Amino acid sequence: MQTRQQKRAEFALKKIGSVKIDEKTANFYAGAPTMILSNGLGQTMAFLLSKKETDKERKLFDILKEWLTTEKNPLSNLKDKQNAAFLQAFNELQINKYLEAQTEALRLLEWLKRYAKAFGEKEWEAKNADK
Repeated sequence: MQTRQQKRAEFALKKIGSVKIDEKTANFYAGAPTMILSNGLGQTMAFLLSKKETDKERKLFDILKEWLTTEKNPLSNLKDKQNAAFLQAFNELQINKYLEAQTEALRLLEWLKRYAKAFGEKEWEAKNADK
């Protein structure tokens, strides 16, 4: 049986494989927890969704939404909601559910940051060696 931490790590590893990791993206993932702690999960998710010109924000929104709505996660009842309804649901959450979802997002981001740094580092070194 897997622990929650192992499930987060497995999910993050699968998802990071679908993201083009460069230094900017890895740095963005590293800063995402600060954004959540400063603004809250709901506002951060709205910000990520609003950034349509770059893929990294939208991809992070999709990853967080998918994780938070999987079975046994705080927002599993929102799985089939469209993005606007998903964001609206943040306004209606009880504080304990909101904080549980925020904590879960932060824990997943720990793994996403680690994997982004691990898989992006060699590419950055190769780019800097060419300079």
